[in-house]
Amino acid sequence: MGTRSIAQVPPTPATIALNAYIFGYGGHSLVTPHAALKRLWWTDERIKAKVTRPFVVSKLRGEDRGFLNRPLAFGEGLTDDTYMDWILDRAKRLFLVLAEVGVPDQIFGCIDDSWDDDDLPISLDNVRNLDLAIENDEVLNKKFYVTQFLFLLRELRQGSHVDYGPKEHIPMEYVNSLPPAVTLQVWDRVHFPERPEDIYMRRKFALTDKDTSHDLRKSFLRDVRKAQTLAHEHIASVWASYTTGDAGYVLSDFIGEHTLATFIEHRNPAQFQRVRASARPILLCEWMHCVADALASLHQRGAVHTAIRPSNIVIDHSNHIAFADVGSLRTFQRGKKVNKTEIYDYAPPETPLSQAPLSLASSPPISSTGAFNKLRKMSTSTSGSSSASSNGSSTRSNSMCTIATSPTTSPTTARSNSMTTITTTLSPTNKSFSSFRNFSRHLTHSSISSASEAPSSPTTVIRILPKPSIPDPDLLQDLPASSPEMADIYSLGCIFLDIITFMIKGKTNDFVKFRTMRVSSPIANSKRARNDTSFHSAPDRIDEWTDILQDDSERLSEQIFRAVPGLLELVRRMMMQNAALRPSATQLRDRIQEILVGEGGVEALCCANREWEVLPNSNAATEVETDLSADSLSLATELPSTPSRTASECPRSSSGYDEHCSIVCRIASEIESEQSRRRSSASAATAKISSWRKAFSRVS
Repeated sequence: MGTRSIAQVPPTPATIALNAYIFGYGGHSLVTPHAALKRLWWTDERIKAKVTRPFVVSKLRGEDRGFLNRPLAFGEGLTDDTYMDWILDRAKRLFLVLAEVGVPDQIFGCIDDSWDDDDLPISLDNVRNLDLAIENDEVLNKKFYVTQFLFLLRELRQGSHVDYGPKEHIPMEYVNSLPPAVTLQVWDRVHFPERPEDIYMRRKFALTDKDTSHDLRKSFLRDVRKAQTLAHEHIASVWASYTTGDAGYVLSDFIGEHTLATFIEHRNPAQFQRVRASARPILLCEWMHCVADALASLHQRGAVHTAIRPSNIVIDHSNHIAFADVGSLRTFQRGKKVNKTEIYDYAPPETPLSQAPLSLASSPPISSTGAFNKLRKMSTSTSGSSSASSNGSSTRSNSMCTIATSPTTSPTTARSNSMTTITTTLSPTNKSFSSFRNFSRHLTHSSISSASEAPSSPTTVIRILPKPSIPDPDLLQDLPASSPEMADIYSLGCIFLDIITFMIKGKTNDFVKFRTMRVSSPIANSKRARNDTSFHSAPDRIDEWTDILQDDSERLSEQIFRAVPGLLELVRRMMMQNAALRPSATQLRDRIQEILVGEGGVEALCCANREWEVLPNSNAATEVETDLSADSLSLATELPSTPSRTASECPRSSSGYDEHCSIVCRIASEIESEQSRRRSSASAATAKISSWRKAFSRVS
């Protein structure tokens, strides 16, 4: 009855290999040429159907059968239940175990001592108290102890956690198929007994640190609970969890077939081919809105992702997209095969990972009186030379501080991703996004020019930072500090650029080649060089690539491609070098919806107008929500508000710096006053956004 045979053993790598060796069948599933091998589990339904009155009577001898209908010996007139009633209502599993070990008649003694199924599993020491034999029989006791686990199955339920014992059987079977993505094949696919259609993805985590031998059980349970509170349709769920031995397991009902990286590399995934050709671009655009909605839900609840990369985004059989996990939950990052190149490529420029030592290019000596003193000198020298004209050429720069100082240079039309490039005067009537691509344009021309005039530099083009995308902490001390939420926005912008490239080009290989730069090794006296394929190392080329995509999209006739220019403009904002100017995740989600519905003609989005409840321990703050439309940006909304600071409070106060620091503080104070006036006259209704908007609201 309960004896296990080879047909009852779940498939394992060892049995799969044995099957292939014996039968010459090398498939992924444990299937012989004749039949599939399947395990029989003693589930609640099976036990209920098995243990009936005829079954109980058949297992007892004639003289013992007469006791079945007698009242319980310990009832003392308080109950009319019989021994048969006790077995059928409370001790079916216990009776099965006794019948399996060959002593079914001992059920009467067990009932007299009030043993029932709720007492299972019984420890080996307590098994002796069952008095299975007239004299204590250790062999029989051990047989009972082992056999009870065959019939005792604690099934997992949604949202539950179970700590299984070392001998306890886990009611779970392997699904004999593998996802196309090799990186996902290490995550098992399982189903529960009698429910082969309900498939779950299972991930395994060690509960002991192999380096320090620290117990990770508490952190595992804490991260599992945290992941369940951050549930979202487009974040792979934690359906249930359990531990056994020295490992913890997490089950998810989101079954990934591909990562975003393998999906794009595959080019023609089977699930993507099932979508009609005209609907594929719409599907890709909807993905952008879905992941933006998932990120907005994290930020709204006070959590950050910190690991937004193509390998951490999964796509299932039905073309649904989701984050594989939340990167800030460290438990879910253990055991992954980390692609260090991918981590570097999708890192924002302000993180230490993407920064490298800088060396100044050969140029005339530059005064060290402070960053904003340099800006003032640049402004005056630029305004003095702007009237000259030569050939009408246009320059494209992504440097932090690029100065056009030649009195004979031609007037330039600057289009830049830099933070501090001063080339033209800010027009008070132009509120388009392009007017605020540069951090220096927050300092109005009239405000800067009011400072003392500085002598013009020699006829030279000076690039202060030879690697423009990396802020120099000594030179740009006054830029606002970054936060993980800002880094999430930048990394998601890289993901969006990959998706749009795939949507228009059908592949991303050309994009990778286009942005690749040959850089020298950081090792001293080393002549070796390497290819840098990161997004942050070549902002000039990223900007050029977005122009190429926009030009290509204008040649396509489908309406969905009309949304591409707006999406690309949004991506530019997400990937701005000044992290303070990137949109919030909620703004990002809402703007994508406006573009797709208003310009792309998408009728419905699965995550449209969704709101989330802020967790009690969330750090999310409330602040006025700013409009992200391209024609509504203003100086007050672009530069975070800050209280004015005196020169003595500036961290880099010196004789040459105090004056210019006070100018910056005065400008910030004026902006704060303007914002206060607008807030006092605006409606009392405000929107909630993530706390990072206040984390950097200061100007040193």
